[in-house]
Amino acid sequence: MIEHEMIHGSVPRWGGYRQRPRFRPTHELPAPLLLPERGLGEWDTGPLLWREMQKRRREAGEAGGRPWRRRTRIEDDTPIIPYAIAESVCEEASLWLDEPFPRQWMAELAERANEIYQLNPRFHRLMRSRGNRGRDALWAFTRHWLCALLASRRPDLFCRLPGSYRGGHDLPPPPPRPPPNPAASPVTSTV
Repeated sequence: MIEHEMIHGSVPRWGGYRQRPRFRPTHELPAPLLLPERGLGEWDTGPLLWREMQKRRREAGEAGGRPWRRRTRIEDDTPIIPYAIAESVCEEASLWLDEPFPRQWMAELAERANEIYQLNPRFHRLMRSRGNRGRDALWAFTRHWLCALLASRRPDLFCRLPGSYRGGHDLPPPPPRPPPNPAASPVTSTV
């Protein structure tokens, strides 16, 4: 006991002469992943390890007791391509407002669609419905998300959009543009 005492005579916080508690797992640890000895290169072992890990995750279930769920994108499960829809929606709104939009917004809208597809079972079912229902719904959602994006980053453009567009409906015909003022433009004469 003396060897475990501190200089001023008190025992250390961890209990002095008692041994420190050792980690004892309450469950059985998985066996290490074994790779075949077939002379696989660095690029060949990655997919094998990944498949083995996915198989084990499926068998064990995800943390919290929830069943394992595969993370997919819309274009992996359906013929719908979210980036193409996002590009078309941005283009139609850009032409209607007569303002160019950054290309990054298209990628953000497509990523948002894929994220919601992975996390929301109702949206997942809607995208996988028969016919054109999933595609048309994604058009409406993308219009709605674009309005939210415009409201946060370009409120001046958001105010010019009609209210029905915010709900996912088509844009009406563009407002008439004023004719160019001939007095304001420089006149060049040909001699």
